[in-house]
Amino acid sequence: MFNLKYKLLTIILLLFIVSCEKTDSIITDSDTKEEISEVSDDEAKIVLTNGNIIRFHRINDGDLKGTFLLEESDCQECSVLNNITELAGRELSEQEIFWALSESGTQIPSFLKLKKEDIASKSSELQEQGWARGVALDLPITNEGNPTRIVACKNSDFTSSIAYGFLGTPEFVALDKTPNNYNGFVNDCASVPASYCNKGPRYKLHAVMNKISKWKGKICSKAVQNRSNDHIASNITGGFCQSPPCNAYVGPELYFEYYSNGKWKSMKNPNGLYPEGFEVPANTTKVYTYSWNTKTNTSFRLRVKNAMGKDQFDFMMDREDVVIDDGNDGGGGGNGDGTPNPEDFPQLPSHIELSGGHNIIVDFTTIIDENPKITIPVSYLPELPQYDGEIIFPNNFCGMRILKADRFIWLDQGGQVVDTFPYNYVPENGPDDSIQELFGDNYYLGGVEFTGPIGACDEANENWSFPYPFTQTDPVMNEPLKLVIELLAGSEIEFLNYNIHPQEPLGADELFEDVDFNELIEFFNETFYEGFENWIDSVCEENPADCPLQD
Repeated sequence: MFNLKYKLLTIILLLFIVSCEKTDSIITDSDTKEEISEVSDDEAKIVLTNGNIIRFHRINDGDLKGTFLLEESDCQECSVLNNITELAGRELSEQEIFWALSESGTQIPSFLKLKKEDIASKSSELQEQGWARGVALDLPITNEGNPTRIVACKNSDFTSSIAYGFLGTPEFVALDKTPNNYNGFVNDCASVPASYCNKGPRYKLHAVMNKISKWKGKICSKAVQNRSNDHIASNITGGFCQSPPCNAYVGPELYFEYYSNGKWKSMKNPNGLYPEGFEVPANTTKVYTYSWNTKTNTSFRLRVKNAMGKDQFDFMMDREDVVIDDGNDGGGGGNGDGTPNPEDFPQLPSHIELSGGHNIIVDFTTIIDENPKITIPVSYLPELPQYDGEIIFPNNFCGMRILKADRFIWLDQGGQVVDTFPYNYVPENGPDDSIQELFGDNYYLGGVEFTGPIGACDEANENWSFPYPFTQTDPVMNEPLKLVIELLAGSEIEFLNYNIHPQEPLGADELFEDVDFNELIEFFNETFYEGFENWIDSVCEENPADCPLQD
């Protein structure tokens, strides 16, 4: 080991000497060669010759500004970030890492340019662009201790970055974990499509770091695909296929997220409606080494989703106070650490799908758990509480009223418009091509509505009702038809329950039954948890005298 380090120091010294006269090129990129790395104003990606991918993402979200650095590798012992940290003998900035690993002449995005003051203070250490590419790849630095068992990654290799490497000295290390042997994983089948769990349970894990500005870590994941741990989900519709039955591989996904403005956001698509993660391919090991670096405290989260019982994981993070959501409420509610347990909240029914679109769809051609599949666009929902980035969906409603909807149509199983008695529809073109034009302000401003045996009435002996203007006679729905309601930018969705209010929509405090939201409000009062803020504001606005907030 000592001989290896002496060789590395000799190489570094030679590189320093060769590059002494090249420091001026570091802050100039006007004469760069053809781009080899993928770069933009907000992100950059370097693909190295050993297959490792280094991603740089700029986070510019209000007061939260910083850089997320992620290395993706198929090799458990060849972290280039770890190697160049050991080569340099100190922690490198994101700007220095990009300079060290990008090809000579690669364009430097603005957020990764070295500053002049940094160059002046480190003039004795600066080298030519790409100086670490060959050295870091040719001389991987690994732990030479005794081999240990291999679950996901070999433990000795996975923990090689503990001493003096990229991670420094992590305080949280969890090795050889699977959903079958680690209670940090909890069953997630209540919140994923039923087809995901038809070969066995799916599991999730959340590891949260609260109120910090820097976070480093590493995760190794292997997706074990075999007959007893089968990730193939069958009978999937939508994005996977258009002609069921269909089969598709749904592997474990890893998410690296930060909390901002009341929402968890993924570094992969921070501006997306839904966070995106990294899926681990079948019988493949993926290693991710990551670093958040900001100047403003926030919460960070490592999340695993869609794992199966025998999938394998190793975790390593530089914080001791990581909160693992283990699903254990200790017999007293919550997670035992003062936080609510998401399993105690109403779960999104399997027949309801939240979308990022602009249509409400009630689809009697697709029946799930004896109910039509209902698609609801999230951007038109009233203020609802959220926890861990997920909407807590109401369970005390029997229908919906849609204000300021644009038009609606009924479709048969072949996708053809149904225009026969008793079904009405709003044509797409012509003088009466909107609800307002065809039926007047009473149904445009006052809303169109439907009710049925859903939510609080799912066990009631109640028929589906689609009153005028959807139909002319309010028939009992007994045909395989699909109702599509198109919304506008100013459209609104209200929830109805005729057992509570015959004509009025539910208030914010009436949307849930059999849920102790007093505990949530107490938790909010103690922590000011952003996910409940807008919903509690609505409760207080509607009922100021009963406002649950503390003075």
